Amino acid sequence: MRQFAVIVSIIVISATAVYGQNLDVIKQRRETMRAISGASGPIWKMYTGKAPFELAKVQSALKTMQEQFGKFRDQFPEDSKKGGETDAKSLIWSDRAGFNGAIDATIAALKKASSAIKDEASFKPGYKPVAESCGGCHKVDNGYTIRLGDSFKKPEP
Repeated sequence: MRQFAVIVSIIVISATAVYGQNLDVIKQRRETMRAISGASGPIWKMYTGKAPFELAKVQSALKTMQEQFGKFRDQFPEDSKKGGETDAKSLIWSDRAGFNGAIDATIAALKKASSAIKDEASFKPGYKPVAESCGGCHKVDNGYTIRLGDSFKKPEP
């Protein structure tokens, strides 16, 4: 009888862990990151010289990125640490202040870039802090998620 109780307890705990995952919010934050990636991709091509500079595209992408980054703060509740193919590292939850600071810094860099980038000459120096800010979360060691280059290698769902 005691073994039966232990087995039932394990099943209940396991089921709670599985159902305790907030898969909806994990899906939302993956969609947010895809939107950021979609906006930043063309800018990165311009930044690396693989596409011609287009101010309207840069400004539109920066606006999209600002809007999307604003969603991140609410997309990492305690029940979304695992599951749903998340790439989020546990550092997000153990260093919440640092993570929120990184979000704020990226939004500030995006706003500053939006104001600073007026033409092709101001583009690279204006966008560099944004690229550095994004890379700050996507570090192999002490990052909040997988390396930035690796995130682009993941297939779309």
